[in-house]
Amino acid sequence: MRRAISTPTARLLTALLLVLPIAAHGQMAGIVRGTVVDADGKPVAGARVTFTFEGGLTRSFEATTDAKGVYSQIGLAPGPYTITATKAGIGQKAAQVTLRPGARTTVNLELAPMAIKPSAGSEVFQAAVAASQAGRHAEAVEKFDEALKADPACYDCQYNLGLVHTILKQYDKAKTALEAARTLRPAAPEPLEGLASIYNATRQFDEAAKAGEAALSLRQSSGAPGTGNAASVFDQGLVLWNAGKIDDAIARFQETLRLDPSHGESHYWLGMGHLNQGRMPEAAKELETYLAREPGGRFASQAKALLPQIKKPLA
Repeated sequence: MRRAISTPTARLLTALLLVLPIAAHGQMAGIVRGTVVDADGKPVAGARVTFTFEGGLTRSFEATTDAKGVYSQIGLAPGPYTITATKAGIGQKAAQVTLRPGARTTVNLELAPMAIKPSAGSEVFQAAVAASQAGRHAEAVEKFDEALKADPACYDCQYNLGLVHTILKQYDKAKTALEAARTLRPAAPEPLEGLASIYNATRQFDEAAKAGEAALSLRQSSGAPGTGNAASVFDQGLVLWNAGKIDDAIARFQETLRLDPSHGESHYWLGMGHLNQGRMPEAAKELETYLAREPGGRFASQAKALLPQIKKPLA
């Protein structure tokens, strides 16, 4: 077992690990870009990406993905946003992010399928899906509830209701719906993935890791799509990191790079993992690779601050 580092340099590095990037002076506008993919990891062209400011004022912006599934939005004021990607017939995904002044932030989104299957009250169900994909989430909740009254055993109603409540940050209601979906279809990995997202958003990191691992196990055992998706594996790595399972997280980031060698941010987290475990040369190499690939990445300022401290004891 490796001994914990207790030198002054190590204590400084530990502090740096816990510090968020320092914001620049002024209220410079930020840039958000990323890639939208489907459940199989394929780029989604023509997806609508909305940016909803959550800082007290109601502001919303929209972008559309290009042929490679890439979107970009400039001129966003600093603060908290909910970013939602939607594509009719494929699905939707939401993520919460806080933008720093003048920062370039990457947010990749994997659309969660919103199945439309005939069932009791199917017209109401389809109306609920249409409302959700159009961003009318409150209306979607009402329609899904109505569809469930007509068919209490509707798995798709419960699962999609959970997704919409998650987008609305109604986490208790989302958890109830996703747990109900799990009861209706125990072998489905999607409700567990939804629960992992909720636990991560509410900082229940151990629970998030358990749910994510259980979902991955179900996918692997059933051959469901998504087990080889770099974005999904990377997200699992972040969940494990937040839960303090560094070795497992490192393995996920390494697998991400095997699936997608161009995934720059995995190098950053590998560097942090090596640093956490006292492997300074490996940490420096990964952070330098990250900066070479994403010089304007969202963790670039942290990497630049850490590198001189990492290299000092190596000289």
